[in-house]
Amino acid sequence: MATPPAPATPAPSPGWLTQLRSIGSDRGRPLLLALHPARWGLMVVALILIGLWMVEIGGRASPEGITTVRNAVVVRAPTREVPVTGAARLITLPDAWDHSPKLTAPLWYQLRFDLPAAPSPGTMQGIYFERLCAAWEVRINGFRLAARGNVSSPRPHNCLDPVLITLPPALLKRADNQLDIQISAQVRSQVAVSEHAGYLSPVRIGRMDVLEEELRRARTFNVSATQALALLAGLVGAAALALATLSRLPYLGYFGAASVGWALLCALLTGARLPMSVVAHEWLIGALMPPVAVASILSLMRYSGIKVRWLELSVALQSIVVPLSLVIAAPDRISTITHPWMVILSLEVAAATIAFLHRAWNFSPADFWVVASALITGLFVLVFEALFVPVTLLLPGNHALSIAAVVMFSGMVLRLYQQLHSEVLVAEQGRAQAERRVQEISADIEKNYSHMAELRVEQVTAKERKRIAADLHDDLGAKLLTIVHTSDNERIATLGREALEEMRLSVRGLGGRAMQLGDAIGDWRSEVMMRMSQGGVELAWNTPDDLLMSERAMSARAYVQTTRILREAVSNILKHSGATHAEISIRQDINDFELTISDNGKGIPMELDGKLDRGHGMSTMKGRAKQLQGQCLVESGPGYGTTIRLTLPL
Repeated sequence: MATPPAPATPAPSPGWLTQLRSIGSDRGRPLLLALHPARWGLMVVALILIGLWMVEIGGRASPEGITTVRNAVVVRAPTREVPVTGAARLITLPDAWDHSPKLTAPLWYQLRFDLPAAPSPGTMQGIYFERLCAAWEVRINGFRLAARGNVSSPRPHNCLDPVLITLPPALLKRADNQLDIQISAQVRSQVAVSEHAGYLSPVRIGRMDVLEEELRRARTFNVSATQALALLAGLVGAAALALATLSRLPYLGYFGAASVGWALLCALLTGARLPMSVVAHEWLIGALMPPVAVASILSLMRYSGIKVRWLELSVALQSIVVPLSLVIAAPDRISTITHPWMVILSLEVAAATIAFLHRAWNFSPADFWVVASALITGLFVLVFEALFVPVTLLLPGNHALSIAAVVMFSGMVLRLYQQLHSEVLVAEQGRAQAERRVQEISADIEKNYSHMAELRVEQVTAKERKRIAADLHDDLGAKLLTIVHTSDNERIATLGREALEEMRLSVRGLGGRAMQLGDAIGDWRSEVMMRMSQGGVELAWNTPDDLLMSERAMSARAYVQTTRILREAVSNILKHSGATHAEISIRQDINDFELTISDNGKGIPMELDGKLDRGHGMSTMKGRAKQLQGQCLVESGPGYGTTIRLTLPL
């Protein structure tokens, strides 16, 4: 199925790029820093150290004083004692258990050897098996030397680990020593990989110091290096999954899944013990292979911009088919499923790699070299192992795959860093241009004549407001004050006092000077408590201490309108509610100021239900709140009191 041409590396999601371009590097910088090559220096150092370690281990030890025994007599016998009778046959080591059907009993291997040249006094002798799988017992001249595992139920967990056994001098003879080895293991058809089947390598006998060096080399290349590189690949996979979450790039997610799966697979191959049977363990190894390969294929497809739905589904279906077929084949035909599928999956990954390289070469050479460098590095590792590694490598190619995964991830990170860096630069340039444009416009506005005229009008308006406020205060205020102090009629004096307070409030609003929130609350509290006390209503005033000390300012207009709403609400409580208790609370969040007034009075009568705006100044209070872009809500019911909530923006 043909696909339209596309760049080899999919760009980050449009939303992500829009954010980078619109806000600059502020939000993109954390991901940019995470992708910086300096952050991955530890990974490079780890690869160098592992390489130097392998080169140092690769030096051959002197074979002086070592005897290699390659001929053995093998007898099939279920007993724990060395058989003296039975069908014996002569074989040449190494002996791999590739035959089928399932063995009915463990095998006894009998070897005879003479000691090498007379050892120096104090020199210990040993027996070295480069590979001895799986459960075994070793005897020398009829005496039991060592054993590993349960012969009746062998497990292949330590099949990659070499074995070195010390030979006690008291048990040795100068010539014609008999070495008996009992081995119990699975045959090739019962395991997922051949390295887990029964195996006996040639036996090396000689000085312990020389054999210990051989043991160290074999364990390093076949176990330690494999596990270290697999751990590094797993860490790289986890990092790729984290970057996929940040960048929303699917190919990074698939690559991370493949790397983590490969690390788990290597752990199972090199001896990870799980609480399950041997059959289940081998089934798990075979079942993990398809998901790792499928994730690798999908990563390459998404990285190259190829998205063919039917092909992706058919490839992914293998992750279900293979485990099911292994269930049917277990326990005696596991390898008949895993071996063909390993070949098929390898060919599929190779085809996906070739398709990626072809597409990337045409559309994005930089991405071509990301994968090509990983392949070249893996090939170099294979050549190095073939030419310089002095031991028989088990699980061939796993070192190359782990290192190639690390190199490929490094290339992906570098490419992604370059792309993000260029996007951030573009965003920063756009922001700088926008800022310059804003500065130019601001300069033009400041020089504009109409702006100066508007400013003059505002100045004249403010001056006129101050003059009107002064006239009201000096003229009307003086007259009202005279009425308050000279009138013999209490009602007239009260009305005059209220008019005087309202006039003073209007004068303050005309003045236009903002008022600190703490001072405003103090004025309100003093006035309301006095009125409530005179009206015989108990008042609870709740205001946070930090709000009383707040230096945040409230505009003169907001202060005046809030004061009028508060006065109207208090008047309603005193005149209409019949309440004995009232509560006023004030709170403030980042942008809003909220005043709540509640009482335990009789509430608003049922006849006014749905018509709260018509009585007791409710519509006036709501109108004042609306003028300030706020809201005034009234909650009331007969016998449940009334609550008024005023919310204003600051």
